[in-house]
Amino acid sequence: MAAKTKADTLARHQANTALKATLPPQIGRHDKDLSADGMISPLDERIIAAAADALETGQTHYVDVPGIAPLRAALADYLTSSHGAHYEAENIIVTAGVQESRFLSIQMIGAAYDSIGIPAVAHPGVQKALGVRARTVVALAADAKRGFLPSPAAIVDALENGCRLLYLESPSRLSGAAYTDEDLSIIRAALREHEAMAIWDQGLAPWVDGTFSSLASFEEAPSLAATIGEAWPGMGLASWFIGYIAAPADQIPAMQSQKQIMAICTSTAAQYAALEAANLFEDARAQRLAQLSRLRSDIIDAADALNLEVIAGDALNIVALRASEAAAAKLRSAGFDYADGASFGAPAVIRLSVNRSTTNALAALR
Repeated sequence: MAAKTKADTLARHQANTALKATLPPQIGRHDKDLSADGMISPLDERIIAAAADALETGQTHYVDVPGIAPLRAALADYLTSSHGAHYEAENIIVTAGVQESRFLSIQMIGAAYDSIGIPAVAHPGVQKALGVRARTVVALAADAKRGFLPSPAAIVDALENGCRLLYLESPSRLSGAAYTDEDLSIIRAALREHEAMAIWDQGLAPWVDGTFSSLASFEEAPSLAATIGEAWPGMGLASWFIGYIAAPADQIPAMQSQKQIMAICTSTAAQYAALEAANLFEDARAQRLAQLSRLRSDIIDAADALNLEVIAGDALNIVALRASEAAAAKLRSAGFDYADGASFGAPAVIRLSVNRSTTNALAALR
């Protein structure tokens, strides 16, 4: 490669702000880090034992590209039991974390469409995945009253104007707000009418206490939606980077081929650990939801007492607040890290993680 070609390539890379988007960490990096997507959870001894047993029995080779068969089946069963989904094991790809899920679904499914509709407020990983190649992006206006989710009307408008692929988060990765049954009925009908497809990020769904409405629950979901998320969050696997894509069968080969190029060395033993986590998840989730509900309530009460506006949200593991730059500067000067709403597309908003103790979050607010 000629020196000028190299220089031009590097210059384009440096000028591409999307590729340089900073992502929130998977888990907190220190005691005052409230910016993480996931939560710090100790690994159950049975999960550790499953990983050790896999190593001792020779599971040290390259993993099957779409993931080990038992884990794919477990993910399909989880989506069925939790959300009434209709995916089978052959619809599942195990990924090296949800960011890889975003990238593979946006790049490989998006290649078949002229444009893609993206919420104006979304996880910065979406922009990072989009930044790899030029494409037409249709902005779906964020509704602040809905926790920054695009309204069903905005989604219908994009579809009526020719957009045939959507990327949607529910719950929102910034606020935790989720779509209702009524919302999804409108979205589903519009997708069917326009023969369109959605990439559906429901990674925060396990932290919704009560009914969660999922696009994956509709009978035709395996043909109209690619569902992505983390594998059994809260089980201590956040830093192991295990995500999933549940997609139409005809979309799997292209994503599987690209994944083989990107992440051929995904750990087989880690996938057997995740398989054990599947067996423990429901009981652990129930305990964590009860704990998170109390902690989040305390944080919201403290925010109300300080006249801070809490953004509407349904997921219990995060709280989004409106905050001035002066308030954000105070947090930074006191050593607190938070997820900056500006990186999601919502300036003057901060997101705090709710974890096992309110101590740090309350101290941050005060």
